[in-house]
Amino acid sequence: MATTVATMVDRLARRALDDAIASFHRNRGLAMLLLAGLLPTSCARRPTGPPNVVVVVVDTLRADRLGCYGNPRGLTPFLDGLAARGAVFRNAYATTSWTNPSVASLFTSRYPSQHQVTTFFARLSPEEVNVVAKLDPLGYLGGGFSANFGVADQVGRALGFRSCHAYHTNKPKLRAAPVIEAGLAWVDRVRRRAPRRPLFLYFQFMEPHFPYDPPPEYRRRFDPPGRRGDDALAINKKLLVETKAITEDDLALLRSLYDGEVALMDAELRRLFGELEKRRVLEHALVVVTADHGEEFKEHGGIVHGDSLYNEVLRVPLIVLAPGQPAGRTVAQNVSLVDVAPTLLDLLHLPPEPRFEGRSLLPLWQGDVPPVDVVAELPTTAFGAAPRHTLALVRGSIKLLVRPDSSDPSGDTETYDLARDPAESAPHPSPPDADTHLLLEALHRHETALAERAPTHAEHRPPSETTRERLRALGYVN
Repeated sequence: MATTVATMVDRLARRALDDAIASFHRNRGLAMLLLAGLLPTSCARRPTGPPNVVVVVVDTLRADRLGCYGNPRGLTPFLDGLAARGAVFRNAYATTSWTNPSVASLFTSRYPSQHQVTTFFARLSPEEVNVVAKLDPLGYLGGGFSANFGVADQVGRALGFRSCHAYHTNKPKLRAAPVIEAGLAWVDRVRRRAPRRPLFLYFQFMEPHFPYDPPPEYRRRFDPPGRRGDDALAINKKLLVETKAITEDDLALLRSLYDGEVALMDAELRRLFGELEKRRVLEHALVVVTADHGEEFKEHGGIVHGDSLYNEVLRVPLIVLAPGQPAGRTVAQNVSLVDVAPTLLDLLHLPPEPRFEGRSLLPLWQGDVPPVDVVAELPTTAFGAAPRHTLALVRGSIKLLVRPDSSDPSGDTETYDLARDPAESAPHPSPPDADTHLLLEALHRHETALAERAPTHAEHRPPSETTRERLRALGYVN
């Protein structure tokens, strides 16, 4: 009798397990029970329930350097092939133009004025709801691996990753290889301990961040006429200490070195994704590849990033792959990095988070929906100085930039029609026209609404002198 009852219980357990796996998208409750270990699993097949999530942030990567965004130099064959398997959002904007606040916005779906990670001294508050923590009930194991020590220390550790690694080096920046190796070793360890748990992997790489110093084979590949990439050390130093003396020939060399870094990063991503494929991490996975911001090469007089909101620093690549979603899609509508976290929840069939400011991009992926305004903020530079711009709003092809101006409460403005002037070279004439007034009103409403939706208070910790020295080497302090 006991054997019969045990057999019946075992059959019921198997049936419950199979039903839970088969109906994950229709019945998340059973799937969550299964992941939490509350259903018998002694005879379980490998679950196909929640997909793994892989988020890759390439620091300082301009959208216009990818082939799938129109670049003809062949810098990114791997990313171009990856894009063909998912959706490419051609007009994706970061919420700001430097790393820490941008990455905080990516994971919290909130703007810098709300999460208040606005200087190098600010650490993301653990009170901020973020997409990593939202996936905890589904049993996700989260690992963060960042070559950018600042974002890992000031943002990553507040996101709820079970393991968040910041890698320090005595060189100006850490290359991708050791970060990839550490991430893969972590995957191997957790797979041995918990083979059925879904993974949330976050990688942040520093190529092509300043200083631009790719290995020799990548320098020579893109040498401009009459200049050698072997001048990398000297030209990087000149960019920092003699910025006004930079010539057009110097800029050509700097752009070529930057392109070499982009090509190197593409090769490293090919290796990372190949290793994840071998480990079957990508068999059933949501993949997001993006950047935190772009880079300036004096298109508007500035260098590197974090001081303006022109498109060279604000427009970023955004590639998304998901099981069951159409491949080869290109979405032209303006979108923001605050939309990434809501999109992940939607793809996982989870309810929307009311504190998230962004929208799911899934409807755009599947068809046409009404456009919305895209907003970016830059309250201060990373060290608390006044930037060239404090706010930007993009509506369709019209873009408004607001400069800080103590003599005018609304600030000085620049307005561009990106359809006719994608380089933002010829602002609309002064005084502001009707378009500018409409956008200023919309921006005022947006910022007022954000201020009413519970900003948190970031913890402020001044960086050590060692950290300051490393930041100087990365181009943040002259």
